[in-house]
Amino acid sequence: MTEKQAFWFLITICLGAFMSHFTAGIVNVSLPYLETIFQSPLNSIQWITTSYLLVITALLPIMGKLGDRYGHGLIHNLGYLFFTLSTILIAVSPNVYVLMFFRILQAIGAAMFQATNIALLSFYYGKEQRGRALGIMSSVVAMGAMTGPIAGGLIAEWLSWQWLFLIHLPVAVAAVGLAYRFIPIQRLNYAPKSIDPVGALLFFIVIAAMIYGLSSVNTHGWLSINIILAFITGGIALALFLLRESRQANPFLPIQVLSIPSVSVGLITSFITFFLINTVLVVMPFYLSHMTSYTPLYVGLIITAYPLLFAVTSPVAGYLSDRFNLKLFLFIGLSCIVTGLTIFTYFLVDLSTFSLVTVLALIGIGMGCLAAPNNSYIMREVPLTHAGSIGGLIALTRNGGMFLGAVLGLGMLSGRTGQPPSYTDFGSIFKVSVIMGLLCFAVLGYGVFSERQKKQNDLQLEESS
Repeated sequence: MTEKQAFWFLITICLGAFMSHFTAGIVNVSLPYLETIFQSPLNSIQWITTSYLLVITALLPIMGKLGDRYGHGLIHNLGYLFFTLSTILIAVSPNVYVLMFFRILQAIGAAMFQATNIALLSFYYGKEQRGRALGIMSSVVAMGAMTGPIAGGLIAEWLSWQWLFLIHLPVAVAAVGLAYRFIPIQRLNYAPKSIDPVGALLFFIVIAAMIYGLSSVNTHGWLSINIILAFITGGIALALFLLRESRQANPFLPIQVLSIPSVSVGLITSFITFFLINTVLVVMPFYLSHMTSYTPLYVGLIITAYPLLFAVTSPVAGYLSDRFNLKLFLFIGLSCIVTGLTIFTYFLVDLSTFSLVTVLALIGIGMGCLAAPNNSYIMREVPLTHAGSIGGLIALTRNGGMFLGAVLGLGMLSGRTGQPPSYTDFGSIFKVSVIMGLLCFAVLGYGVFSERQKKQNDLQLEESS
């Protein structure tokens, strides 16, 4: 791949990373507007967002597995096409139910390119450039998450609802054309093993049931028949999935690869850190709205400190992690995140506006230092035959962590029925987050220790032979 091709290859990958997070943010902030437009109750309208998240998260490992079998470029580029066509269909939907159906199709397309983009970058960029490429993509993700809500607010104020989806159509069309030109779709040069369809279906049911159950708890309550049935279904599917996996010569999840310390530790780290980050991003607007006199616009500007510093730091950290010990960046990033959460836990009530922005910026720097190096840490020992599967699991841990972080934050805030949240409530949420952060330190420490033990054992085997 020439330097020019590598440049446009990365641009094309980043367009998808931007679009999927931009459209999620733009729709999330516009749900009240859509509720008014379609004259539907909020518990129906919220499925425009929930169904999108549910389908993407549940399909990520499956799409990654399909990428391993049929080629990451093929699945990725088909995802762009699917996403673009469904965007057009959403804009001409006659009612909210048709819109939800096409939104699900859009989520399928997003899952296809989200599950394969890390595998593509890992394959076409060597270890000496991989961190920089992943850092740039992480920065673009942050930019999409940052600009989506702003665009959603402006469209809800000035334009028709169709523009919530049509606004990114030019980018989507450009992505389809660039993908056709710069992302190869040839089959891989090895004989891929078949995919276990029953295992894939059971895994989908597990993820979908758990997401539905947890996302509906605040609406229906833990003892609702819908919630109980969702968790029972998920539990039965999980038991059947584990039983089937133990008997398969080619299991759906690559167990041997997951046993590599850098892979398992990196995936757990990804889940915990995105859990921590989304807890902050969900809870902090409630704190600023209920406990201060800030306007919604001012609240939004304060929160922007996190994605802005994340976007600035991520490519720099990715570049440096290619040249220095990348595990160092994992500990630096996690230290920044836990420090910020600790300040929120014990000093939140005393923080000025400038201090709030500074702490959010510190957390953004921490996530920028951690995200891309952690993805490199995971992928560096993953064989090409499983790059798509592990790339899909990376995206799954990111989305799953963000989802559960939101569930924890909103669940703890809504636990005081009929009462507004207090400083104690916010402090308790951040205290739980600090504990999770310390647990992540232990996981990273275990990973470093396991790698050293493995190297020593390998060295002893070489000497004995």
